[in-house]
Amino acid sequence: FLRGHVDGNTRLCMATSVVAHKQSFGFDAPPYTLNDFELSDTIFLIGANPVITHPIIWDRIRKNTDKKLIVIDPRKSETAQNADYYYGLKGKTDIYLFYGIANILIEKDYLDYAYIQNHTENFDSFKTLVASYTPEIVSKQTGLSTNALYEMAELIHNGKRVSFWWTMGINQGYEAVRTAQSIINLALMTGNMGRPGTGA
Repeated sequence: FLRGHVDGNTRLCMATSVVAHKQSFGFDAPPYTLNDFELSDTIFLIGANPVITHPIIWDRIRKNTDKKLIVIDPRKSETAQNADYYYGLKGKTDIYLFYGIANILIEKDYLDYAYIQNHTENFDSFKTLVASYTPEIVSKQTGLSTNALYEMAELIHNGKRVSFWWTMGINQGYEAVRTAQSIINLALMTGNMGRPGTGA
């Protein structure tokens, strides 16, 4: 009898993402569907290689001919090789990157103030937190150029329907819960949530 010796997906590979979603939204349910792959005009794939690991998802992405595909991953994976933009950051530096991007979005005033006001809490505290993640510090930590950091912020700002997707590279990575939340925060602060083709 297996009884108490069985564990489920949500307590294994997805446990960190479960916590991130619960702390961010109050429940564990990513705020989009697979259909949003075909509706997004700017798709960020973070620590994910769907060409190999999620072929059905990759097929949905390929069907979207009106999109920019951005891949963030230490490895130049098969998916990265098919990306419009690839950022090969150093391992264990994801949280530096996403706090740094948040800081640039704030600096450039690329924010959706109405969304922040109506749907988030403690944004001023978040601004204080990310203020120390300057482009110079983030560049040194991640190995990405400051130009690359600003380019990512511009891609988010110029997108009308931006979506952020991650898999095991984040869920089983360093500081996984906080890193997932830092990605979610990018979507929230730019209003890329709750509309077709958006979410985190």
